[in-house]
Amino acid sequence: MDLDEVYGVDLDEFMAARTRLVAQARTAKDRPLATAIAALKKPTRSAWLLNLLSRRSPDDLSQLEELAGRLATAHHAGDLAALRALGAERTKLVGQLTAAAVGAGAERGYQATEAVKGEVNGTLSAAVADPDTRTDLLAGRLVKAHVYSGFGLPVMGAFTPGEAPSEPPAAAEPAEPTAALHTSEDAERRAVEAARQRAEQLVREASDELRRARAGYDEAIRLESEARERLDRASQEVADLRAELRAAEDAEVVARRTATEAADGVHEARGAVQQAERALADATRELAAGPH
Repeated sequence: MDLDEVYGVDLDEFMAARTRLVAQARTAKDRPLATAIAALKKPTRSAWLLNLLSRRSPDDLSQLEELAGRLATAHHAGDLAALRALGAERTKLVGQLTAAAVGAGAERGYQATEAVKGEVNGTLSAAVADPDTRTDLLAGRLVKAHVYSGFGLPVMGAFTPGEAPSEPPAAAEPAEPTAALHTSEDAERRAVEAARQRAEQLVREASDELRRARAGYDEAIRLESEARERLDRASQEVADLRAELRAAEDAEVVARRTATEAADGVHEARGAVQQAERALADATRELAAGPH
């Protein structure tokens, strides 16, 4: 079995498959390979579903690569219309791939929970924006969910994410030659500017809060991954110790059998020696008695 294929087995079989490969590598005296296999991490449910999808529908997943390229081009050009259209396309594609991944799991007998579906969807979204996530996804070797930390389409200027920027204010009409009209217009402009600044402040605060929330989520995912890794290592160590214990017990059985056979041999040899001694004694007595 190829190393990458470990991530294609049913999740409940991952540990057994990895242990089997480690044992094979050790039997072949390939310690570096055994170490590398033992270090393979067991994927989460959502990562497992996406690994299945990468093997089942690689061409579908490759659409993420092409979409990421077009998004980058539109972002670089500052083409807001293209970015909005591509954002809708990304949402549709991620939804389709999420359904396909969930379907791949269902064929293996696993019904994904809403939480797992959300992790699958979030990882696919992250793959569009993050090349490293996309590489692991396309290779089918994800071990955990990833989080998309962007805000939909790239923000061009200070406006609410996902909304088009406000049109620049129209040129002011020629001022009326009255002080009251000037005062009214100034007050209106100040009110509009204050409202705009307040809206921008709210956007910044909401964006900061979202970043903090996603950072907390990322940290929780990281801690869960580390805990799973420690559990996997402990499970591997227990499996290794159990294998060593079975080997020691087998060796003990063989040693006991050998000892028993040796004891039987000693008993038979002692009987033969005693019989020879008696025969020698009889012959000595006959010789001493001489001919009759």
